[in-house]
Amino acid sequence: MTQQSTLLEDGFDRVQAAFKSVEDEVQKVQKRFESRSEKFSTDANKRIKSFQKELRKYPAVKQAENFQKDFSEQFQARSKRVEKQIGNSIESVLGTLQIASRGEINKLDKKLNRINRRLKTLDKAIDSAAAKVTSAKSASGTGGASSKNTA
Repeated sequence: MTQQSTLLEDGFDRVQAAFKSVEDEVQKVQKRFESRSEKFSTDANKRIKSFQKELRKYPAVKQAENFQKDFSEQFQARSKRVEKQIGNSIESVLGTLQIASRGEINKLDKKLNRINRRLKTLDKAIDSAAAKVTSAKSASGTGGASSKNTA
């Protein structure tokens, strides 16, 4: 029975050792793969950059790049003109329908905010003046009341 348990333990130890060595090999393969992947990536980037440099030497590629640049600028200019035309058309329609545009509403909002601030300032000044008048009346009223009582 002890021989059987020893055999089982030895077998179990061998299986564990085999799993450990397989695990170590897998880690080594992963590390090799990662280093090769990084190396491949850097080499590929270098090749792509050199290929781009070589392509730029050809006149057709330069022309294509210039065409793309010109086309992009023209497209942006046209889109701005179209946006401006649409904006003008919208303002025209809103004016015909007697509806305020966003810009007009923003201007009115700013004016109302300025007026509101001025009103608050005036209101505070009126309250302050009223408080001074009230305190002056109460001060003179108290002095006047005592002189009336003595007469």
